[in-house]
Amino acid sequence: MLWRIAAMMAVCSSIAVLAQQSSPPAAAPSGPQPPRLQSPISAPQQPPPAPLAPQRPQLRFSVVLDPAHGGSDTGAMVGDTPEKSYTLALALRLHVLLNGDGIHSTLTRENDVSIDKIARAATANRAYAAACILLHATNTGNGIHLFTSSLPAAGKQILADTHRSFLPWQTAQASYNTESLRLESEINSAFAQQHVPVLLDRTSLMPLDSLACPAVVVEVAPLDANTPLSDPAYQKKIAETLEKAIISWRGDWRLQP
Repeated sequence: MLWRIAAMMAVCSSIAVLAQQSSPPAAAPSGPQPPRLQSPISAPQQPPPAPLAPQRPQLRFSVVLDPAHGGSDTGAMVGDTPEKSYTLALALRLHVLLNGDGIHSTLTRENDVSIDKIARAATANRAYAAACILLHATNTGNGIHLFTSSLPAAGKQILADTHRSFLPWQTAQASYNTESLRLESEINSAFAQQHVPVLLDRTSLMPLDSLACPAVVVEVAPLDANTPLSDPAYQKKIAETLEKAIISWRGDWRLQP
């Protein structure tokens, strides 16, 4: 009995195999097939960065020292010394003192060379200085003579033009008259504390009128009949008093708008 069942199962298996072999294969689709589309995943859109607000450049406190004359332009004779030599020695001494205080200073000349007034003004204006000190010397009078520009005051252009590029060249100082008078007051006060007489005046000259910064002419005269310009102690006092005035001006300059 069992052999009949086994024989019948073998026959059924053979029929199934023949049926699979005789059925035709599935036909492949003909013609070009459309590409498969994938659902795009859009990246979140980032808003464009906000434009930066214009920033005014931060100006550092720096000083320009302009020793008058030089080269073939000797200036006046102050005792046995030409003015050009006295002003340069004073400028170099003051430059060293300010450097020790961490105050950057620029000299319009550092040796005995002739520099025209336009070039001096250009050097000063490129420095964007907080103070310009023009150094002169004379045998006339006593103590210190301070001069600011006699140009009529102009409208305030400094805040509107931080780079100072639109000030008229011949009268740039007119926009700084108020600041120059404040600087003059600092210098006057410093010398008064040292009991050095000070004369205040106004003048129109180059390069003073072309300076786009607070600017004062400092003309040094003998202290008295017994203290000439050549006196070493007097020269030291002049340089150190100017140093103190500039340090005081630095504090006031930071508070100005």
